[in-house]
Amino acid sequence: MPRTRILMLAAALLCASQADPAPAQVRPARPHKRTDVVAQGMTPAQVRAILGEPIRVRREGGLTYMDYPNGAAPGDDYVVIQNCRVVGAHFANPDRFVVRAPADMSEPPPAECYASAADSAAAPVAVAEPPRPPAPPSDVTPGGAQPANPPRMVMEERPLPDLPAGDWRDRLTLRRPVTRLLAVPAVSISSPTAFGVDMGEGFAGFAYQARTRFTEDDDGAAVIGIGLGDRDRFVGLEVAATSYSTLRGGGPLETGSISLKLHRAIGDDWGVAAGVENVVDWGGIDTGLSPFGVVTHVFRLADDPRRPFSALAASLGVGGGRFRTEDDVVEDNETVNVFGSAGLQVVEPLSLIADWNGQDLYAGASLAPIRRVPLVINAGFADLTRNAGDGPRFIVSAGIGFRWLPPFFF
Repeated sequence: MPRTRILMLAAALLCASQADPAPAQVRPARPHKRTDVVAQGMTPAQVRAILGEPIRVRREGGLTYMDYPNGAAPGDDYVVIQNCRVVGAHFANPDRFVVRAPADMSEPPPAECYASAADSAAAPVAVAEPPRPPAPPSDVTPGGAQPANPPRMVMEERPLPDLPAGDWRDRLTLRRPVTRLLAVPAVSISSPTAFGVDMGEGFAGFAYQARTRFTEDDDGAAVIGIGLGDRDRFVGLEVAATSYSTLRGGGPLETGSISLKLHRAIGDDWGVAAGVENVVDWGGIDTGLSPFGVVTHVFRLADDPRRPFSALAASLGVGGGRFRTEDDVVEDNETVNVFGSAGLQVVEPLSLIADWNGQDLYAGASLAPIRRVPLVINAGFADLTRNAGDGPRFIVSAGIGFRWLPPFFF
């Protein structure tokens, strides 16, 4: 089944490379970079809705500090609360920002003032008395005598961290929110994963193998796909069209098929999907319907995705059609078989992949050379165990992601 191999190099691999949320970090990661913005005047409950539960809550006088890990620098990020409102924050994490907003003098409901869900007494944060205007300066008491203990203003000073000028520039510069696709390396070569493209996103690519199974002829295929629906709130639908007649045959699209995949993201680390490859075909392809179901999980091995070996994405699924064993295919047995893959993020733009597609073992590497250009290049070898072929074959593919709808349409 030489052309089937090409379909998965072009479709499954490229779908995985542009999908959410796996490593590349090794992410099938999110195509949208997340930015957390805290505004002055927010309540603690609103802060928790954006940043999550704080790792600790500190109270100093009339101020309450909500501490959060920043994952980038020594110390923690923190949000400062006074009178149940945000009055300031310190963020070292580059994806968090605090913005000024008009003062809100209204009194929020008590439930909005809880700085932590684990607060033992479920008590709101301390509300200080509004500051009273200072009395006119006077050197004497009303009776004419000098005061025994003249009042003094005491200001608490926090030492500023000793940072290079470049780090201060990064902290003080507002970054434009990222709304374009980011490049992440793939986590599968031949098997589908549970992540797919979302509404308004798409991908296109080309795959090449030095020779097809049991021949000395090279071959190639092209694929283009788009996403529909919402994988985070409901379900996403990925539609991919593959042309097998590229290097050989009567020209592009003379032989090809349409494949469908329904996928659902569960948080940032889990995904489930079900689909059918070659649900529509033309030109006499050499394989038929290939239904499948698959689950993918991303194991976070480090808090910072920029660190080496920070994530591992693993997929496990069952399917019929091309996922059957070679013997079942030859004997035309309508059975199902197990497939799976694993992609390890070696460094942020590079992953190493091992993939068992139900018939044979694939291994290779995936590279996203330019982070803000969603281009992914993959290379490796097929049929390493010779279970369903006549020896290892070199394979290479490249794909790029794009938007076919601007963000405000969805």
